[in-house]
Amino acid sequence: MKLPFGKKFKVKLPFGKKKDSDDDDMDDDEDEEEEEEEEEEEKDEDDDDDDDDDDDDEDKGAKGGGISRLTSFGGGISRLASFGGGISRLTSFDGGKRRLILIGGGAAAALILIGGGVWFFLGGDEDASKTPSRAETGVPRVEITIPPRRRGGRLTPPKGKRAAKGSLNAIAAADKGPGAGVVIPAVTMVAFANIPEVKSETPLAKVPDLALVEQSPQGPLPKVGENGRKPWQVYARPFEARDARPRIAVIITGMGLSGAATEAAIKRLPGAVTLAFDPHAQGLDDWVFLARQAGHEVLLSLPMESAHFPAVDAGPYALKSSLNPEENLRQMEFVLSRMSGYVGVATAMGSKFTADEQALKPILEAVRNRGLMLIDSATTPHTKAARMATEIGLPRAVSNLVLDENPSKAAIDGKLAELEVIVREQATAVAIASPNPATLERIAVWVASLADKNLVLVPVTAVADKQFLE
Repeated sequence: MKLPFGKKFKVKLPFGKKKDSDDDDMDDDEDEEEEEEEEEEEKDEDDDDDDDDDDDDEDKGAKGGGISRLTSFGGGISRLASFGGGISRLTSFDGGKRRLILIGGGAAAALILIGGGVWFFLGGDEDASKTPSRAETGVPRVEITIPPRRRGGRLTPPKGKRAAKGSLNAIAAADKGPGAGVVIPAVTMVAFANIPEVKSETPLAKVPDLALVEQSPQGPLPKVGENGRKPWQVYARPFEARDARPRIAVIITGMGLSGAATEAAIKRLPGAVTLAFDPHAQGLDDWVFLARQAGHEVLLSLPMESAHFPAVDAGPYALKSSLNPEENLRQMEFVLSRMSGYVGVATAMGSKFTADEQALKPILEAVRNRGLMLIDSATTPHTKAARMATEIGLPRAVSNLVLDENPSKAAIDGKLAELEVIVREQATAVAIASPNPATLERIAVWVASLADKNLVLVPVTAVADKQFLE
């Protein structure tokens, strides 16, 4: 497009201002020269092709010096050479404005590059086959395989066993032979709820008596006092020796292993029932305190090697016939140091050890020298413990029977009736039992009937050396 040079014209700048051509500082002569030169150039260019008119105008504008190349009349911005490549030079803006535009263009280009990089690295389709497996990454995992539910919702009985019917006691009563019976699970106080608590009895003296304690690397051990006082007599429950009625002592073993069973035996059995604590149990001194507060004498079980070892294992501190006397004495001292305030020790298992006179003698002598009494559980007819104890002057008692080898109520009642027969024949009898719910319940009921039968329940110290030995 050709402009009418030599005449007044107005150009509208991007900033909204108007510029009048007559206000230029050029004088009139210079204007006329320029106009002549432009007219000559215009004539020279008329012969050119119509397609070159725009280029001729740009050349004439450049030579005229009036307006440098305008890429967009009145717009201020010509065109972008490439997307994000920058902004073309503007002739109508000063240097400061041009700098701001360039900075803006550079920032836009940088944002485009950053966005493209983010898309390249984080975007796109994910290939599941390229995802590392859990095994490749080393991340641990836990898998639980749940077997399908069996029809009828019943457990399959072990091989060689019949399906369970009725109570556990009923099942146990019918099973015979080695391994017969059932494994009794841990119990809660609910299992003993039908056994009423006994009335409070006179607490026994607090223990230990420091005059009867020997400090050792293993822990406190019982000893005979300087004046001849012995733990089995000092810690005993008082009993009227002039009572002529036949005496029955009942010992509940395995105390301390089950908190609920131990608490039930302490609170729901008469104080005349003796409690034997297992040396492997925890908190033994606390249990001893509670037991004596309720009037119970306490014993400590002394584990000994069984003839059926290793199938029947008495534990890591059991006395063994394969050990020399010094080793067995160290084992026993460790066991004796587990608690204080007991009147004696009760053999636990020991069907092999109590039949070995050579291994047994040093142990019985050590028990005597510490002022304790011995209860022989008589787990084998070949035991020599009671006879040897009598020979060396060790106070002793011997178990006549176990009340709950079969833990059914009917079987326990039968054993209690058998115990009555024994005590009427021998004037003294000792029974051992475990703290099963059925056992404690039947003992509690049976004890209440003894007065009418002219029998008396006594602590185990009351039958020391009073049983006849065969």
